[in-house]
Amino acid sequence: MYQGFDTADVVEDYRQLLRRGSVMRRLALAQHTAWRHAIRATARADEHRVRTWSRAGQPAEVWAVLRDWTLSREEQERLQRRLGWLREE
Repeated sequence: MYQGFDTADVVEDYRQLLRRGSVMRRLALAQHTAWRHAIRATARADEHRVRTWSRAGQPAEVWAVLRDWTLSREEQERLQRRLGWLREE
């Protein structure tokens, strides 16, 4: 678990958010609010809307998800195939 984060971490997390639609970071609970504000500010500058939340478990996690993100048709088909394979096992 990380005790803190810096600007480079936020930039990398934001890139992952744009690429995958969601991002999770393990941070000390005291850092969650600052990370959530940093991700939201970065997204807002690009006119994206994100939803953020944190989980206080062990390890503590903080999440961000693009509000209007969905899987592409190709990604949905791959997911369905994979789920079918997992059901067969």
